[in-house]
Amino acid sequence: MSTHANAEVLLAWLRERSDATVHDVVTAGLLTSRRAAEALQYAVRNGALERVVRSGASAKERTRYRVTGVALPVPHIAAPCFDALLRAWGMVLEPPRLAAIASRRHQLSDHDPEMEVWSGHRTRAKKQRG
Repeated sequence: MSTHANAEVLLAWLRERSDATVHDVVTAGLLTSRRAAEALQYAVRNGALERVVRSGASAKERTRYRVTGVALPVPHIAAPCFDALLRAWGMVLEPPRLAAIASRRHQLSDHDPEMEVWSGHRTRAKKQRG
């Protein structure tokens, strides 16, 4: 899952609680420690969570996270667009139509029973006389 999707899962889980630590998230089995930390940082950067630091608490309990009520931004998924780069390089987006000579396609369909193909070489088949 993406960091955004992990943050959505964490927010839904944290809405049912007053606050939680990374250890609480991992202990609940929602995410691994690394993915939980990434999702929490993403949510804090976007204002959906706030970090509450308690002095004097143990390392596991020192930093707690609380929901702020701000929604995460809608993830922007777009196909890469190179139009501006092509224009900067002086390349046209639509190739010009070039005049072309009419072409013809020829296909030989005659089969000469006198010719025989053997190991990549054409040889004249010997007529058997009876």
